[in-house]
Amino acid sequence: MSLSEHFCFFQQYLVDPAAVGAWAPSSKWLAAALAAPFAGRTTPACLLEAGAGTGSVTRRLAGLLRDGDRLDVCEINPVFARVIRERVLAPRAGLPGEVRVLCGPAQEIDAPGTYDFVISSLPLTVFEPDVVEAILGGIRRNLRPGGVFTYFEYVAMRGLAKAVFVGRERTRTHAVSDVLDESIGRYQVACRTVWRNIPPAIVRYWVFDPPDVAPPLGA
Repeated sequence: MSLSEHFCFFQQYLVDPAAVGAWAPSSKWLAAALAAPFAGRTTPACLLEAGAGTGSVTRRLAGLLRDGDRLDVCEINPVFARVIRERVLAPRAGLPGEVRVLCGPAQEIDAPGTYDFVISSLPLTVFEPDVVEAILGGIRRNLRPGGVFTYFEYVAMRGLAKAVFVGRERTRTHAVSDVLDESIGRYQVACRTVWRNIPPAIVRYWVFDPPDVAPPLGA
């Protein structure tokens, strides 16, 4: 990722930190961990990336595309969406796979059973509990049975937020954490910690509706 893209990401963070959720884009090591289930596929697949930012994970996913694959990139921020179109996807025109950019909220995507994989960089911990539930419900609805949902959260960040915040923000943080913990207990099939990221992150792999055989989670 170029210095100008890093600057663009940080600039948008300053404009709306709650929506962006981080001051730096994902590292290549975090991108590789997020992409691992998709990288391990054995047949053509349909993939949704939610909350793509300036495209650090998108680059990794686009590089893995083969004939018959489809990648939908969802980004609500129009500045980020333009960066993805012009700087990430335009240079790979003519390469295998179908790619399109969707500019809007991830929870408004209505494509039941369409996706084999959903990869999210959405900052779930900064949203309201009902928004988190809507996002997770939409992802589950749009995944096929056995599809893998992958996302990350920063190491110890939820615990720190619960200890530091007060008032309404403390109540919101606890409620979101409860939603996530309940779903982690029900759906998580694996996780890994990526230390080579700022800050370090935990990548979580969920399967909402298990298939007859275990899905690939990559190396």
